[in-house]
Amino acid sequence: MDDENADGQTIHLFAPEFRFGLQQVIDELELWTHRGIRGTHEELIQHVNKSSEDGGVDLIIFGTCEFDLNLWHNSLVDAWNRRDPRDKFKIVCVVHNVDDVSWQQHIPYWARRDALRLLPIADHVAHTFREKFAVQAESSDPLLYTAGLDHLPIDVHVPILDIPNLPMKPLPRPLSKAVIQGTFSEGRRNYRVIFRDLIASLHEDPGAWGYHPLQGRKAFVPDSSSSDSPFRLLLVGSGSLEIPDELAYIVTTHTDLPYDDFYKLIADCDIVVPAFADNTYFTVQASSTIVLATELEVPILVTNRTRRAYGYIDNSRAVVTRPAAMPEVQALKALRTGDASAFLSSDPADIGQPIGELHAVKEEVAQMMQEGWVKERKGWNEWKEDVWRRNRMVVEKILRDIP
Repeated sequence: MDDENADGQTIHLFAPEFRFGLQQVIDELELWTHRGIRGTHEELIQHVNKSSEDGGVDLIIFGTCEFDLNLWHNSLVDAWNRRDPRDKFKIVCVVHNVDDVSWQQHIPYWARRDALRLLPIADHVAHTFREKFAVQAESSDPLLYTAGLDHLPIDVHVPILDIPNLPMKPLPRPLSKAVIQGTFSEGRRNYRVIFRDLIASLHEDPGAWGYHPLQGRKAFVPDSSSSDSPFRLLLVGSGSLEIPDELAYIVTTHTDLPYDDFYKLIADCDIVVPAFADNTYFTVQASSTIVLATELEVPILVTNRTRRAYGYIDNSRAVVTRPAAMPEVQALKALRTGDASAFLSSDPADIGQPIGELHAVKEEVAQMMQEGWVKERKGWNEWKEDVWRRNRMVVEKILRDIP
């Protein structure tokens, strides 16, 4: 939220030493231009206790309020009470998950003092918080209904960085490198279903993916005679995950990468597959995968539901939209081969009716194929400029303390 026009303003940073080369990213992208103090997180409160005339802070931004406000609430209350009534401070809470509730017990205290603003990174999280606060505002509990929770400012700020030197990928080219990014947990990503569908599709048509039939081998092996590069699926994140033997040459895992390598690896991919395991990332929690993909200009394979939840990606310049009835692996195959007929003629419910006979689904498939998966750099630039414009408006509201 650094602003080149923020004359006379200073941004202090209180945090542990950054890992995985994050400080290098901050320096190279000049993300912290109005530099003040660089202190440990333990030093924060001594600067909050000071008056603004003595260099005390008047705006605190917590990057993960689910952790930070729990940690600092009592000390902040003490600092609030120490400071002059005309010299208080405001708290901006970057929030990620509505269902992480332990810290939310402190919200009424700060809301009652008109000192708190929530800053989720996705539209659906903002919507769910607003609905939750609207219900609490009508509670019979006076500690809730007297806090004015339905008036608590909530804005969306999408932390998309301006990453330089993104790779220029050759055209035309087949879709050959997809990535699923996130913690290796089947509770978060639908790895099991992706693996199952990919193995089934490889058995049906290995050539479409650039592989030989299994023919007694444990794993599908690349077909070196294919004119197209074999398909690869990268799993990027942390933890461990068992990969089926059949996919040994197709799926690779990449863990605990420095930020520079992390960005380069994903930026080199053709498409990002969210593979969300349940409703969590559509209703109560924001996925940083969506931000990561778009700032690296790698299109995301989504449904219309995803576009509605993450309103800032509701634009064909940034996403590839599959029908909800079309599994992600089927969409990847159709986009790779330029042919969706296998899906349209399939009868997954085994009811004697090809799915392509559903007119709406057939139209959505046609639109997906027509729009394709390659996005123009010009479209990306225009889309990001629009996101940044809205971000600047939010930052101005925060700095000017506009509800």
